[in-house]
Amino acid sequence: MGAYDDISGGTIISPANGTGLQGGGNVQVSFSRGSIRYDSPFLDMTSTFIPKTIKGILKFIAAYVVSDGLLSQCITKMSEYPITDLIYKDEDHSSLKDDETIKKWKLILEGSMNIIRALKQAGMDYHAYGNSIISINYPFKRMLICPKCKQKHTSDGLKVRFQNFKFMAKCPKTECGYEGEMEAYDLNTKEISKLSVVHWDLLYMDIKYNSITGDHFYYYTIPADIQFAIRRGDMDIINGTRLEIIKAVKLRKQLKIMADNVFHWKRPAPQYIVPGERGWGVPAVMPVLKDIFHTKVLKKGNEMIAFDHIVPFRLLFPQGTGDVSPHATISLSDWRTKIEQEIRRWRSDPNYISIVPIPLGMQNFSGDARLLMITPEIRATEDTIITGMGMIPEIIRGGASWSGSNVSLRVIENSFLNHRADAHDMLNFIETNVSNYMDIPKVGIKMADFKMADDLEKKRLMIQMATTMGADSIISKPTVQKELDIDPNKEYKNIQEDLKRRVELKVQEAEGAAEAQGAAAIINSLYAADAQIEGQNRLKMNQSESMAKDNVEDQRQSDQNAQGIQSEVSQLAVNAGKDPQMISLPNLILLLTQRFAKLSKIDPDEFKLRMLVMKNSTPSLYDEVYRNLKEMNMIAADTLMGVQTAETATTGQVPNYSQGNVNSNVPPGTAEAGADPQAIPPSDNPTLPEQRPPRSPKAPI
Repeated sequence: MGAYDDISGGTIISPANGTGLQGGGNVQVSFSRGSIRYDSPFLDMTSTFIPKTIKGILKFIAAYVVSDGLLSQCITKMSEYPITDLIYKDEDHSSLKDDETIKKWKLILEGSMNIIRALKQAGMDYHAYGNSIISINYPFKRMLICPKCKQKHTSDGLKVRFQNFKFMAKCPKTECGYEGEMEAYDLNTKEISKLSVVHWDLLYMDIKYNSITGDHFYYYTIPADIQFAIRRGDMDIINGTRLEIIKAVKLRKQLKIMADNVFHWKRPAPQYIVPGERGWGVPAVMPVLKDIFHTKVLKKGNEMIAFDHIVPFRLLFPQGTGDVSPHATISLSDWRTKIEQEIRRWRSDPNYISIVPIPLGMQNFSGDARLLMITPEIRATEDTIITGMGMIPEIIRGGASWSGSNVSLRVIENSFLNHRADAHDMLNFIETNVSNYMDIPKVGIKMADFKMADDLEKKRLMIQMATTMGADSIISKPTVQKELDIDPNKEYKNIQEDLKRRVELKVQEAEGAAEAQGAAAIINSLYAADAQIEGQNRLKMNQSESMAKDNVEDQRQSDQNAQGIQSEVSQLAVNAGKDPQMISLPNLILLLTQRFAKLSKIDPDEFKLRMLVMKNSTPSLYDEVYRNLKEMNMIAADTLMGVQTAETATTGQVPNYSQGNVNSNVPPGTAEAGADPQAIPPSDNPTLPEQRPPRSPKAPI
């Protein structure tokens, strides 16, 4: 499918003046009353400079647009402000969301065609010139056919020359070897990177319009620089230019653009006064052309005022005092020389202090530019221009604020909405043609919702209604998100990702808390074990200290008993007629301990009786023997110790009343120290001396 139709000959003739549409000319209108000629009362001086053809008006406007900042900003803001991001298929009923088709459309429109920029460019042409004519440049590959071997080759793989509108190349096949003219044709391809939007130059475009049917026919005149490049064989230009255009250059004819590959963004306006020009839209700048000219005149006046009056002219003169005239007392030439010298010194040193003999007078001339400037008139005229183009000054200069009753902003918003409707028509044209050419299904491309101003109260109410839960909810959250220019699907994905990250943080936090608790439990267990060990150590230490005290007390008592035992044994020896010096106390205590130990096993009752007799007769000796028997754990029953003694032995615990607190580690008493182990004679069948022989019941005790 080509982008161009048949090549038509000749130039379209305008029925208005019988000349080509690219002609110019000025309007000259006047009327006469009798023999006196007057200008038309409906015309002013600027009317004589306005071109009478649409092409002349477009040139006129182009000169203003590129040189006037206010006009340029008006056109730019009117073109860029309504354009928003693209949405591929409404997410409410999308079945192609995030699939390869959507990705391919994004690559075509946003990557290859740069559609947002194309929409803005078309809008600028629309508002500046009232027309924007676009087409789609489809990719193709130049193919050459060798007339000898009939082999087809791409021009990229050959060294091609273009001479006299003929393609010259050498066949790459070695067995052929042909070199000369080859037949060329263009093969349509589906390279996405080669798709682009063409904005036709309006000055080279002619429109044939049928005012009865409303049909438009578009003819394009190849620019002179392109024609020159093709004729001289510039391969950079030729390789990217279709053969239809090259043929039009060869035949010196215009190119007729196919109706299905042209989109004319035509600005609606009252019908143009010249019927032959009604195929063109009326520029938004056209109604304010006279005001623009008037602004230029005012600015030129300001320019001349600035040149003439911005810097004052200063006059210096000697000033007289009273009736004395300065020229009568001094030489004016010397005074001038002195003043010029002082001025030079002051300019070289601003801190210089000058001394002159007489006062110096100064008079300013001009320098009143501020009073003469006509800036307020210029601003008023600029406001007229902005309003005449369909805008309001606050949007261009800034400071526009929203209020529910601001009618002017509502009107401008409606104007922008109409502009967006035309932009959507252009998007639909591009989507349809690209879909047919590339065999890609359409997905319903549109721009995001346009909102000129923020109605805060409305948004607050919508948010409040969306926060209601359950069946009482009046409005859905996706609707509120769209109102706030937020993509619901994108936010849903963001919330999912954020929730995942929060869950991960919660898990990490829980793991950290569990790890900290475990570490704390381990530390507590270690400290508890250490405390238990320390408690046991302290208990042992207290018990050891208590036992040490008991041992000390026992030792003291043992020392006291030693003297008592000595006295008691001496008394027994005297009573028995023995020499006390011949008796060994340690051996005696050892023998008594042995005998009582055996007696406790043979006859416990006799043992108790004998112990009681010894306790009453020889208490000190009894105490020593009793302690030894207790150490040997031979005492079956013992008097319970006192509470204070028990608490001393078992500090911090319930008193322990188990029998005895004497163990084998207790050292021997003073009286028994040094006993001879041989003092106890071994005996296979020992007979205790304390054992009583059988007695008659009648025998005395």
